[in-house]
Amino acid sequence: MNAQDAPSEKDISYRPATVAGSFYPANSDTLKKDLAEYLELDKPRIIPPEEKIIGIVSPHAGYVYSGFVAGKAYRELYGRNYKTAIIIAPSHHIYFPYASVFSGDAYVTPLGNALVDKELATKLSQQNTYVKLSKDGHSWGKGAPEHSLEVQIPFLQFVLPEIKIVPIVMGSQDPQIIHSLSVAIYRTLKELNRTDDVILVASSDLSHYHSYETAYEIDSKFVSTFERYDYYKLTALLNNRDIEACGGGPISVVMTVTEALGANKPVKLLYATSGDTPYITPIKERVVGYFAGALVYDSKYQPKLLPELSNAEKGELLNVVKNIVEATASGVKYSLPEELLNIPSFLQEFTAFVTIKKNDELRACMGHIFPTKPLILELNEVAKTSSTSDWRFGPIRKDELPYLSYEITILSRFKKVFSYEQIQVGKHGLYLRYKNNSGLLLPQVATERNWDVNTFLQNLCLKAGVAKTTFLDPDAEIYSFEALIIP
Repeated sequence: MNAQDAPSEKDISYRPATVAGSFYPANSDTLKKDLAEYLELDKPRIIPPEEKIIGIVSPHAGYVYSGFVAGKAYRELYGRNYKTAIIIAPSHHIYFPYASVFSGDAYVTPLGNALVDKELATKLSQQNTYVKLSKDGHSWGKGAPEHSLEVQIPFLQFVLPEIKIVPIVMGSQDPQIIHSLSVAIYRTLKELNRTDDVILVASSDLSHYHSYETAYEIDSKFVSTFERYDYYKLTALLNNRDIEACGGGPISVVMTVTEALGANKPVKLLYATSGDTPYITPIKERVVGYFAGALVYDSKYQPKLLPELSNAEKGELLNVVKNIVEATASGVKYSLPEELLNIPSFLQEFTAFVTIKKNDELRACMGHIFPTKPLILELNEVAKTSSTSDWRFGPIRKDELPYLSYEITILSRFKKVFSYEQIQVGKHGLYLRYKNNSGLLLPQVATERNWDVNTFLQNLCLKAGVAKTTFLDPDAEIYSFEALIIP
């Protein structure tokens, strides 16, 4: 059906198949044949059946370009039991400052009607003002219809024929919408006791219209961030335009919520580009990147959040920090010893803070909130920054050097806090973001001051420059992290 010929959006609650015949076949038999080829059900699954899949990431281009990649994600759902799929997709054509939960009754495809889980959709839309029941972003009657959500549904119908859906289009992908939608989905599933029968789907392509080689280079940053389960860094890289993903917001939401629901292992199923498709003659000078991934709970998997360092290696790092601060304060050039650049544990990507004390009183403390470089290079940078750029105290002077002591705090990735019961004083540091303000407190700060969780949160707010009760505001984002402290 042509979008312009479809019934009015105001008069119908069943959304027509608007991109059938362009993005995928309009004939149901042809569509089934193509889906079967993309899914490769005769081949073994990658994820063992005992591992629980809570979310997937799938591309949304025309099937001849990305169907073989999407098939890798949906193949893993075949034979599993879910009642509802929450599908989150970006809006390509219109802007609106919220997440639009489809207010109709079904999405229609050549394979039939994918009915909306009305109870789940309604409850979801009642959680906060940034999530609304609406047809915005789901349009089909005027202009270019949105394809990014619709193209996921035939795959779902093929592998899970009885599945209901909750279609969500994000009209904005700013951090506030990502936060609010994540909280809304998590709370809804908890309140309705639906944490075990729902699959979350993020719809996104990756880099657009680069050369084949450049696309692989850009998208490798996305893949490595996904494989570290670092959704905070993912959002930051997207905002800084260091990586590209038109559905970066949906991916961040799905990564955030699935972890809160128990997922502990990200799985890369396939990365490819439109230049790799076997279904048409590819043009490798101008390609689009595609990714299929899953977020699973594996009872045998223990994620490594922090580096494993020997006592000797810890001593080496402390010595490096001390030498850098002393050289900087003395106006002497310092270069990292070559042998330190060949130690594998120093080449892992982590972020860190360097704390400098003078006669046991804080003299400087600086660092970064997400990793961008190997640990040894990170410490090289933040040691210099701590010695020169902590505006609270001013640069370290040469005459102070005999009275200084040093501490390194290596941070894990951030995890979103959905409940204050998740916070453990002595184990967790905290980061708060509220509108244009943010603040971070290292775990040892709460321990040294003998704070309880509530006092920890209040002081976190004060550190961010906001009222001490701001952590109670629904718009406040709170993240926890673990740390390896080298005193």
